[in-house]
Amino acid sequence: MRDRDLIGRWQRGDSESGATLMDHYAPFVRSVARRLGVRADRDFLDLWQDLLLRVLEHLPRLHERVHRSFAGYLAWQVRDLAPRFRIQPRTEQAPIEPAVTDPDKAETDEFWSAVRSCEEALPAGERTVFAMRFRDGLSLGDVAERTTSNTNAVAQCVFRLVRRMRACMRLRGYCLGGEES
Repeated sequence: MRDRDLIGRWQRGDSESGATLMDHYAPFVRSVARRLGVRADRDFLDLWQDLLLRVLEHLPRLHERVHRSFAGYLAWQVRDLAPRFRIQPRTEQAPIEPAVTDPDKAETDEFWSAVRSCEEALPAGERTVFAMRFRDGLSLGDVAERTTSNTNAVAQCVFRLVRRMRACMRLRGYCLGGEES
């Protein structure tokens, strides 16, 4: 019941509820990831970021996805994400394609079109980092190596570009998880 309440408040724009919920389940997610072979801290952090992005993508209809428990939902998502961080070498990851999870394909296509449009509006350097991090699925360290930068600078760039992307998506009528409508 507590999880459903926090999810409901998160959907209504209370980002603290989302942070509380995810913080509560972080140790559980870590143990599931370890059992699935994701042992390196760097790989786990990358998996955690991808998991958060997926939860935010599913947030508007999360009640439909959580059948019995939020922990079960998270475990299935980690099982789906873990092979990328366990099996494939970090530099040879296949590009991340948007998962079509919504039965309304036109709505999904419209969303990804808005993402592409917002991506094109980013400054060139941030657009490059966005492509490597979110399209190619590279870790922060790999992006830093390819851009001859350091991991902290790349992390700050990712922070800035995510802020820009959220603002751009908001202008196009999309309210992403943790934001007020």
